[in-house]
Amino acid sequence: MIYRFAFAAIIPLVLSACGSTGISVPSIFTGLKPQTYTWHPERSPGGPVLVFVSIPRQEAVVYRNGIRIGRASVSTGKPGHGTPTGVFQILQKDIDHHSGTYNNAPMPYMERLTWDGVALHTGFNPGHPASHGCVRLPDGFARELFKITKVGGTVVISDRGTLPTMALTEGPGVGATTGAPGLSRSAATSIVISTSQRVAVIYQDGKRVASSSVGVRGSLERLRGEEVFLYAGDQRWHVVDGGGSVKDLVSDLRLPEAFRAQFHEVLHPGTAMVITSEPIGTRGAESRSLLGMN
Repeated sequence: MIYRFAFAAIIPLVLSACGSTGISVPSIFTGLKPQTYTWHPERSPGGPVLVFVSIPRQEAVVYRNGIRIGRASVSTGKPGHGTPTGVFQILQKDIDHHSGTYNNAPMPYMERLTWDGVALHTGFNPGHPASHGCVRLPDGFARELFKITKVGGTVVISDRGTLPTMALTEGPGVGATTGAPGLSRSAATSIVISTSQRVAVIYQDGKRVASSSVGVRGSLERLRGEEVFLYAGDQRWHVVDGGGSVKDLVSDLRLPEAFRAQFHEVLHPGTAMVITSEPIGTRGAESRSLLGMN
C-alpha cells in the first residue's frame, strides 16, 4: 500500500512512501503470550524512539529511527482503573520507584506519563488488563526500554486493535529558520495535533511551550486513530501508518502563520509529530490544563 502525504503548508517537504527505496516493517498479526517480548536493537542502533501501546491487543511496540526494534505483551488498567488513551511525553524516569498511592508497591524502571499516577514500569501481565491504570511491562523489556528512552520521549496509547507499520519516506532537509523565544532545537520535542479538539501543541522536555487552534476538514475530520511522523538524523521523515488514511494536509489542516513559524523552529532530528483523533493530555481537567483551556 502506498501513501502520499502533502505537507507543504507546514514544512517545505512532501512526504511519500517510496516502494522501491523504503524500509517497511509488516503489520503484526499474531499476538504475544503473557510475559513475553522480543528485542532487536541492532535493527536500528540510534535515532528517535516512539513507544506505541495498543490496549485491545495488550501489546507495546517500540520504534527507533523508523524501525521496529521491540515488542512486548503488557497489562493495562482493569475496569474502574482504565489506562487513558492519547499522546503522552515521558515526564520522569526512576529505576527503583515505589508507588505513593498503592502501599509503596514496587514499580521498577518507572517512566511516568501523567502526574496522577500513570506510568510504564515492570510488572506482571497475565494477558488481560489488570493494573490500576499503569502499563505493566515484562521485566527484561522494561529494563531495555529504560536504557533508550529520554524524558520528553513520545508514547502513544491507543484503543485501536491494530498495530502500526512504519515506513521510511524520502524527503529533503529543512532549511534554517529565524529564532523564536522559548523554543529549542536541542530539546526532546513532540508536536501533537488533536483533530477532535482542533488544537495543536508543541511539547519540549515534557512541557507545553506553544499551542494553537487549528482547522481540520476532509480526511482529518474522518481520522480515527493516529498518524505519527518521526524526523530522523538522515533528514527524512519516518512515518507510522496508523491506518487513518490521511491524504492531503495542505487542504485538510489549517495552522495559523505564527504557529507554522514555531513548528519550523523546533524541527530537528528526534522530533515526533502525532496527528490523533484522541484528546491531548491525560484526563478531563488535566487535559484542559495542558492545553491552556482553564
